[in-house]
Amino acid sequence: MLAAVSTPRVEPGVASGATGEGKIPVKRPSWGALLLALIPFIAMCFTIALWDRVEPMVFGLPFNLFWLVAWIVLTTLCMGLAYRLESSREKRNGGRR
Repeated sequence: MLAAVSTPRVEPGVASGATGEGKIPVKRPSWGALLLALIPFIAMCFTIALWDRVEPMVFGLPFNLFWLVAWIVLTTLCMGLAYRLESSREKRNGGRR
């Protein structure tokens, strides 16, 4: 028989520390950071009808493969901008979460 496993109750917006001591408040991301994160997701998932073709060849790659590789690289740029946005927000707030 399976024994019942009890899990600790977690409060919304609060994460427990690595050692389980104390509570660390969870900071919600800004709308700008969320939008920057959504740009690559939308570009790769919801624009398939626009790039689902082999021709033209770009840098020796079929266009659809080039599109996905380009957005993988651009995702790094978007995430970096989102990080900078959140870092500057934290500095403006004086390090408060």
